[in-house]
Amino acid sequence: MPITQPHPNVSGDEIQKDELLKYGELVILGYNGSLPQGDKGRRRSKFVLYRRSKPNGVTKSKHYVVKTPQTSQAILDTKQHSISYTLNRNQAVIVEYQQDDTTDLFQIGRSSESPIDFVVMDTIPGNKVQDPSKAAAQSTISRFACRIISSRDGGPDSMSPVTIFAAGFDSSRNIFLGEKATKWETDHQGVEGLTTNGVLIMHPQTSFCGADDPNRVTSEPGVWREVSVGGGVYGLRESRSAPTKGRHIPHESSELIDGSLIDICGATLLWRSNAGLARSPTHRELELLVDNLNAGRPQCPVGLNTLVVPRKNSSHNTNPENQPYVYLNCGHVQGRHEWGNVGDRVGSKTCPICMCNSSIVQLTMGM
Repeated sequence: MPITQPHPNVSGDEIQKDELLKYGELVILGYNGSLPQGDKGRRRSKFVLYRRSKPNGVTKSKHYVVKTPQTSQAILDTKQHSISYTLNRNQAVIVEYQQDDTTDLFQIGRSSESPIDFVVMDTIPGNKVQDPSKAAAQSTISRFACRIISSRDGGPDSMSPVTIFAAGFDSSRNIFLGEKATKWETDHQGVEGLTTNGVLIMHPQTSFCGADDPNRVTSEPGVWREVSVGGGVYGLRESRSAPTKGRHIPHESSELIDGSLIDICGATLLWRSNAGLARSPTHRELELLVDNLNAGRPQCPVGLNTLVVPRKNSSHNTNPENQPYVYLNCGHVQGRHEWGNVGDRVGSKTCPICMCNSSIVQLTMGM
């Protein structure tokens, strides 16, 4: 859907932002707050969802069967939102959508076209930069991966329901599920479907930031599910792009809650609700915890030297002798030492505490 206002994250009117209702934030996991090449325009490590100045949400209105979907009026009308489910060469189901003034629509995908609010590229392990010439050919992220609908009814101090759906509308406001796409009939002669590589969601089973129980320090993960084009929740397929859908799970919802994970096959996004963010620790509170940790003068159990956890983007470089390193397989933290290498494997050492072979990385404060 063409955007009628500047994208929230590239708007120059910061004063106006402060007056808008904030629904929440989507954060791409694996970058610690900044893309390798920097945040630019709609391609960034975090996208903030604000209530739009004018509603642009849509809701399902009617569906019908056609013989030639490519020439149907709903598909040709660039002002009409529609989803086309191709059943065979001579039959398709068209689902029309109408404007909904009570909701806002946001779209996520690999495409840089205007309907996409949040451009997401494949995440390469280790916060590395992907070769642009190979990105499009090898990407498993859909150009129009998913869409999010948020209710505009919530006030500044209340939560607005935010729901995710697989697939997004293209520049002509259409979604096409081809003949080979996974699809099936539903009640009332309707139709549903899944995208090729699917959109997976996982809701936390407990409060993401411990508000339910102050003594709980971790959030319990849920179970990965797949969300359909119509917003239904299903069990996982046998493989990511298998033709047979998983079992329907009617008692579960595609409404995002604080801490929900969204996997679009190539990148994973974390949803933080505005209410959840308000309960979360600030950067200053996290820095104080690191300061208190360092004030205790933690000691390396091997070299017996004092370790200092450096702050993120700190201008004060930690002395190499005091820099802590973590063994990724076992989690033990020690100072740097040159012995214990595993053969000729670069970066792999034997942990002198538990004798586990592991790669090691420098330990720093995250974002």
